[in-house]
Amino acid sequence: MLTKRPLRVGNASGATGDSPNAMRRMAQDGNIDVIVGDWLSEMNIAWNAIAKSQDPSLGYEAGFLMQLGESIDLIVERDIKVVTNAGALNTAALAGETRKMCLERGHRETKIAMVLGDDISDLIKDPETRRGLVHLDHADWQFEDWPMEAHCGVAYIGAWGIVEALNAGANIVICGRVTDASPVIGAAAWWYQWHRDAWDSLAGALVAGHLIECGPYVTGANFSGFKELLPQLVDLSFPIAEISEDGTCVITKCEQYAGAVTKHNTTAQFLYELQGDHYLNPDVVANLHNVQIQDLGPDRIRVCGITGVPPPATTKAIIAAPGGYQAEATFYINGLDVAEKTEMMRNQLSHIFRDHRFSKLSIELYGSPAVDPKSQQAGTVSLRVFAQARNLEDIFASKFKIPIYALRMQSYPGYHMNLDFRTMDPKPFMEIFPATINCSLLEHRVHFLPDGPELPITASPSTTKPMARPSYETLHPTPLSTFGPTQQAPLGSIVHSRSGDKANNSNIGFFVRNEDEYPWLQSFLTTPRLKELFGEDWLEKTEDGIERRVERCEFPGILAVHFRVLDFLDGGIASSSRIDGLGKGVGEYLRSRVVPVPVKFLERGWI
Repeated sequence: MLTKRPLRVGNASGATGDSPNAMRRMAQDGNIDVIVGDWLSEMNIAWNAIAKSQDPSLGYEAGFLMQLGESIDLIVERDIKVVTNAGALNTAALAGETRKMCLERGHRETKIAMVLGDDISDLIKDPETRRGLVHLDHADWQFEDWPMEAHCGVAYIGAWGIVEALNAGANIVICGRVTDASPVIGAAAWWYQWHRDAWDSLAGALVAGHLIECGPYVTGANFSGFKELLPQLVDLSFPIAEISEDGTCVITKCEQYAGAVTKHNTTAQFLYELQGDHYLNPDVVANLHNVQIQDLGPDRIRVCGITGVPPPATTKAIIAAPGGYQAEATFYINGLDVAEKTEMMRNQLSHIFRDHRFSKLSIELYGSPAVDPKSQQAGTVSLRVFAQARNLEDIFASKFKIPIYALRMQSYPGYHMNLDFRTMDPKPFMEIFPATINCSLLEHRVHFLPDGPELPITASPSTTKPMARPSYETLHPTPLSTFGPTQQAPLGSIVHSRSGDKANNSNIGFFVRNEDEYPWLQSFLTTPRLKELFGEDWLEKTEDGIERRVERCEFPGILAVHFRVLDFLDGGIASSSRIDGLGKGVGEYLRSRVVPVPVKFLERGWI
């Protein structure tokens, strides 16, 4: 029986504002069938909500149009399909602009479809729907009790609208908030004409989409083992997934460009932004526990061992509300007595803000003073003042910028500050409520420009059972003494990590290179140990009094231990006061913590 050749899907964007020439290079040099890209995050969903509120014609990712304009002639010539989520909060506007561009360039036969149904802005105003919405991570938090006035909402819809658009001959499919992996799942399901219950194949495609969605992250970027890839980490290739009919995939890249696809950086990207060993999606739930990542040769990594089961009847939704206004200022402190200088500034700031009406005020020192620094820069730390207020008048210049600026003539010795005073002018921000919504409430559909047809999409078959992710310590811990003598060294001497965010939660995946190191990692990296490694950053409760939870699981096939730390990011990137509101530096911080490491592992050489 003949089988169809593997589908080649190339990624051209990992985030808003990504490389403007990635699509052209992928079309030109990738030898691919489909181009996909991820332009969305919770952060720019909030940005687009602000933009659309100020101008109803906005709310989509204009960077996609710039990339497409540079690539459209080549894409049409080579009959490459394009699937994007850049529609954000205004899919129809982006689809219209895309059609206009195609007509202007003479590509009148190019069929453009848009996938709709993710916008739930009207649904969340319905009292009955509101009563059914609960928080994604806290089942006892009801959306109707949220004190904010919701501005808009989007549900994470699945891949079958994309499939039907491609089945009907679409060349370009414009989506809004489909799930990150949906463009890849949709392309693979169309290519192989999978049935909706091809659970294992769909789950494999979900993982393929997860691996390439962040663009160069899987070709060498954001990788704790980056030193072994130097000096080729310049002008990185974007990734390609070769997806087979059974859902297994090979991750590779364009030969013409730099970077590398290795077993270890593929493992790192696999662990990125996971929520545990079950990956929930509106079309399938992927069981990741037995994943295998195999080296096939230079820049070719096979990923297999994924199985799938029916999804829950619900999907994730993000509801955004105007949170108010925020502003910040940064002071620089160097020389001797940094602690005392910081105390002086904290006292002065407390005084000028003694009657403030901010909803959030953060005064944080970043960095540690150097002993005998060899330059002023090397010995400088920063004191960041960050404030939010519900009402503009409570953070207007007279309440934040003017009193802070006035401190410059009565502050610590060596005072200097960031001279971009625009950061002290209040700007709007959004707050996010992540929820679950029943897929049956969504009007998932495909519309072809300009005048139809419009195809309704039914929800995927689902399970009625609640989908709980397992959390556990290792079943058979090994006494740490059996690994022999230890030496104090950074955890990252032998352990890789990757961390990220989902809403207000941070995830951290840790893995080792050698099989005999894994029993040590399993036994050493317990939940209590993780809290200990966080040091002063660990608080059992948030400022709002919420108990922090940690979930732990293991991936023995890739020698990994994974944690999800809930309610850790101060509200999530849309409104967080943290400079690392995306949690991307958390794993690197934890790798830098000094711990007792078995000498026999250290003797193999540091990562």
